[in-house]
Amino acid sequence: MITTIISSLEISNIPSLLIISSIIYVTHFYYRYFTRPNPLPGPFPLPIIGNAYQQIGYGVDNWLLSLHKKYGDMYEIILAGQRLIILCRPDLIENMNIPSKKSKYPNRLHNTEGFAEYGLDGIGVAFNNDLKSWKYNRQFFSQAIMTPSFNYQAIEWTNDLWNEMDSYWNKLGDDYELDLIKWMRRFTNEMIFKISTGTKNDAIASYYNMLINNNNNNSLNENLNESNKFIESIETYLAGMFYFFAFNKFSRNYIPFIRGKAKKLLKNKDYLFDKLYTIVKERRIEIENTPLDQPLRHDMLTSFITANTSRDINAVKHVDDADLLRPMTDKEIFSNILEAMVGGTDSTANFICFVVYYLGHYPEVKQRLIQEFDRVLGNDLTRPITNKDLDELEYCDAVTKEVYRHSPIAFFIGRVNAQNDNIGGYDWPEGTTFQMLASALMKHKDYWTEPEKFDPDRFYRIEESDKYLLEKKKMKNTFPIFGGGIRICPGRKLAIIELKCLLILIYRKYDVELVDMNSPLKFTSDFINVCTELMVKIKPRKFQHN
Repeated sequence: MITTIISSLEISNIPSLLIISSIIYVTHFYYRYFTRPNPLPGPFPLPIIGNAYQQIGYGVDNWLLSLHKKYGDMYEIILAGQRLIILCRPDLIENMNIPSKKSKYPNRLHNTEGFAEYGLDGIGVAFNNDLKSWKYNRQFFSQAIMTPSFNYQAIEWTNDLWNEMDSYWNKLGDDYELDLIKWMRRFTNEMIFKISTGTKNDAIASYYNMLINNNNNNSLNENLNESNKFIESIETYLAGMFYFFAFNKFSRNYIPFIRGKAKKLLKNKDYLFDKLYTIVKERRIEIENTPLDQPLRHDMLTSFITANTSRDINAVKHVDDADLLRPMTDKEIFSNILEAMVGGTDSTANFICFVVYYLGHYPEVKQRLIQEFDRVLGNDLTRPITNKDLDELEYCDAVTKEVYRHSPIAFFIGRVNAQNDNIGGYDWPEGTTFQMLASALMKHKDYWTEPEKFDPDRFYRIEESDKYLLEKKKMKNTFPIFGGGIRICPGRKLAIIELKCLLILIYRKYDVELVDMNSPLKFTSDFINVCTELMVKIKPRKFQHN
């Protein structure tokens, strides 16, 4: 019947053809929706944009939590044409966090056309769905960032970078109101830049100089201005991920507001990618021009470029695995450096600010934390922090875990099954996309005692307490702070080192006060939860000698 109608129309009657095409598309969309297998409760989708429009004004985390409250522990949404099964109860995700490489859930997300356009096309580690390629990249990424020697170096670099930032804080004076997230973001970016490339990018210096010049980028020299632009580019790139995840190609090209935003994000992507490719190219030239009898830099970038070449600086040789014996391509090197920069900048910076916010509202917790710092490190504020010190900070571990439970950075974590599986009593075919809603998992009333209460003691020496009985069950899936399974975050050790070191360095030297105690935690929620502002005042702490 439809063919007859179309053939009876004049080809020039474009509006009529568009109307008919639209009717066909909408009919097909809802036919697929109403005949989908295992229909679950969830909000009603619209053609083209699915449910993406419904999160506007909410923030994605709050939106998903509101849907959890309305539809229960297992519901579905549609984003960019993808059906996502949202899981909010720990027992539903047991199969997804198995660390064995035989896991049915080896991948995080499908490689969509949106991600491909945004440059997340599965070459590095995070979004790589080719298991052989993922194993290859993960091996070198982990070797560069998770060895014991790296841990000691990361602590040393954190101390050095803190001394620089602290000098700027001293110059600003005790009454100066700091926007802590901006300082922390520059600290973590400079840290990951040094780890990745072995060089400084003056992120902290550029921000300080911008502040004393009244936020005027034009007054900075070219290098400092470029440093600011680079950091802002990483922030923008990370914030844009959700657009290319939630909106399909049609929406990004033809819906006015979304189209304008997508164009700006792609322009920023081009700048960032060109910058990183230039860094890779320049390092290759430096290595080629370094005489054979002179040592090379020891950093992530050099280790990637020299892997399985005559200049290899990597300590581990993969003689037993032929798949790991080839050199890395420029695209693989670039993708791993990009993921390190993006993952190592915002997540840790946001986490630190969330911890500072909660400590400001729970002074008794802050006092116990400072007492632990003083007990472990003694009275000498100049003594360098050691790895042993960090291992002894049990209460600090408990505090950071409880903050994350209340305000997770990565609030939803994707998994795609490579084999058929039964979840929630339903048989799901391979290729189904699930999202573990961590913000719901970590407050589920059936698995946590007084889940809305902020109390680090639920993580502190719990075996000695009878108060938190549900936590004693130690359900392995109730607290996915770094994801889980074979896709667990490879940068988790660095994040913990930076977090603990910065908390020690800040709170042992300064009294930190929130400028506005009545202000809620200011954050946006797209692909992750991102702190937008945290105004604090710091003044030298009056150290209590024993």
